[in-house]
Amino acid sequence: MQRYLPWLFLATSTLLFGDGGAVILHQRSSVFVITVFASPAPPRAGIIDVSVLLQQSETLEPVLDADVQLAFSKNGSPLQVQATHGQTQNKLLYAASVRLDAPGDWHYTVTVRTTHDSSIPVGVSGIIALAAQEPKLTAYGSYLALPFVCLGLFALHQ
Repeated sequence: MQRYLPWLFLATSTLLFGDGGAVILHQRSSVFVITVFASPAPPRAGIIDVSVLLQQSETLEPVLDADVQLAFSKNGSPLQVQATHGQTQNKLLYAASVRLDAPGDWHYTVTVRTTHDSSIPVGVSGIIALAAQEPKLTAYGSYLALPFVCLGLFALHQ
């Protein structure tokens, strides 16, 4: 029974994205290469973790001393958050959690100002399509079924 336990956990676990998630934008400007990630994948209405990888355009070295602002809007309701290194395990990323409750297309803008040249902000924008929130029972159904599966396997073994 114990030899099957790791396989059982792997079969019933969901995919975890540490820092990052799915790439929703990768754009090169004259100064930076900006990659934006969103988690969960696919993005759903509710709390979204947005991470930004900022690299120098010529060398692809990470930029660690920038001010990164994220702005989201849908139907004229703007929401602005600052992405920092404080919320990330991977300190190469700037991250922020934002609550976007309405499903549909949200416009977002990433604005970057470096500490050595804050007069020229670099901005990229895109659209993130949010699916409807997943029902709680569907989201946690595999975890709720796990004890019953274990009991069934134990019964079969005995």
